[in-house]
Amino acid sequence: MDMHVVVKDTHFTVITQAFSLTLRDTPANRKAAVVLLRVMSDESGMPLFTLQQLSCIVGSANRQAASQHMEDFRACGQDMKAVVLRDRKVDETVVEAVTGELLQAPLTTTEALCERVRHRLGRTDISWANIEAALEQISCRELRRVMRVQLAQGGAHYKESYLLDTLLYSCENSVDLFPGLEGPEPMEAAPVTDPSAIRTLLTPGASMEAVPRALQWIGVLLTLYYWGVPLSRLGLWVGVQKTTVWRWLMGFVRAVFPLVQDLLKDKVRAAVVLIDEKWIKLRGVWYYWFVAIDAATGLPLASYLSPSRSAWACRYMGAKLRALGLSIKAIVTDGLESYRALLPEVVHQVCLFHHQQDVFRWCRQHLGESEQARFCQHQMLTLVQTIEKRTLRRRLERLVRMADQLGISPWIEKLMEKLDRLLPAIGSRTIPRTTNSIERFFRTFNRFYKTRCGFHSLSSARWELALFLLVYLFTKQEKEGLAPIEAILPQASAMPLYRLINDPLATLLGLDHVKLPQKMADDELAVALAA
Repeated sequence: MDMHVVVKDTHFTVITQAFSLTLRDTPANRKAAVVLLRVMSDESGMPLFTLQQLSCIVGSANRQAASQHMEDFRACGQDMKAVVLRDRKVDETVVEAVTGELLQAPLTTTEALCERVRHRLGRTDISWANIEAALEQISCRELRRVMRVQLAQGGAHYKESYLLDTLLYSCENSVDLFPGLEGPEPMEAAPVTDPSAIRTLLTPGASMEAVPRALQWIGVLLTLYYWGVPLSRLGLWVGVQKTTVWRWLMGFVRAVFPLVQDLLKDKVRAAVVLIDEKWIKLRGVWYYWFVAIDAATGLPLASYLSPSRSAWACRYMGAKLRALGLSIKAIVTDGLESYRALLPEVVHQVCLFHHQQDVFRWCRQHLGESEQARFCQHQMLTLVQTIEKRTLRRRLERLVRMADQLGISPWIEKLMEKLDRLLPAIGSRTIPRTTNSIERFFRTFNRFYKTRCGFHSLSSARWELALFLLVYLFTKQEKEGLAPIEAILPQASAMPLYRLINDPLATLLGLDHVKLPQKMADDELAVALAA
């Protein structure tokens, strides 16, 4: 069979009467082509090409060139890879040069390493295949030592997961991690008064006369701003610029917030924690405010403003909770998958109300509206409507048997994946079934947030969130008639700050009773009839 070779750019093509073979023009590929074409035979077992014909592939007119490659092929046990690697120019000098370059830059590419070795040895006949062969002979022991040193010094480019793992480990074992509620950034607002007056605000039974009059006014302005009065209006009322009012308020928050935070750390001993996040807009960019609340008292324990709600953000939130030193046994969430990375060592419970909402959503998307769909939805909803784990498992077994008939097999598969996060609250007296407490907290925050329509920057957002938390803790709730702080400190109602926030007019202006006496219509009618 006739054959000739055509070389074009970086490839060569072997053209025959029956077929053609195109490969990249490298010595290894030419050698492999000689061996491959030589082992081809016709029906009688005779080779399709002679050694003389094949010698032109390697640029020789002597048949011995092709014959030598076949001898090498047989000597290597007819292993093509061994043939290709056989003649690489790799000796101790090349291996030593590659090792030296690797110790300086362990993560350099093969092509770059090849150029550096060529320059180091002053040779041009070393290819990337030679470098690969040399790498197979180099131990990783020395390279690991160099890599660890470079990682510690920040001189190596590593994957995001390794970086975040290292950062979180450092945070959890460092005093730099600020546990608990995320407060305002330090040294951004001047203190409004001396520390002793601030402590008086938080002293139960302290007289209001012991609090400076200016500080009382700032407390009232803080309350008005919390309830939505604009800074411009507050400034007009007190005769100053709105920026001045802002500095007063933030100075007040900066002074009081750390004391309240220390009070929470000392008094709250949370065993079960509810965790959720609320979206917040900062200059058109969505952020997420993570908050952890004690299930027993409803008090916020920790917070974190994050640009994402990824698993890493949740892990950092878990690091802040660990830093509080609490003996947390369980956490309750809305089922966000990223929360599985948060405190993985404790019991995880998915809010059953959110689970039921997912059932409605799934049935609406996959089952439609029919009598069978309503029956199926009822069976899926009643699965967790019990106080016995045994009852739940029995109902689940019945649903599994009927899954194919009802068309809910995909839903059953998803349910089985999170079953271990649905069971803990069933029949438990300590783990709540829902996240209602934290949902109420965020409903209160929504009223505060919507009047502001987003925040200007990350720094201002932290100040605003700290202000909200401070006033929220001391504000009496409409239904209960108690402030959240009273769950751990009943005598908080006797604090001057409590009175300023909940009864500003009576406290500041001395108005014991604002409501004016009114005459009843019946009394006026009786007087008219008597006349």
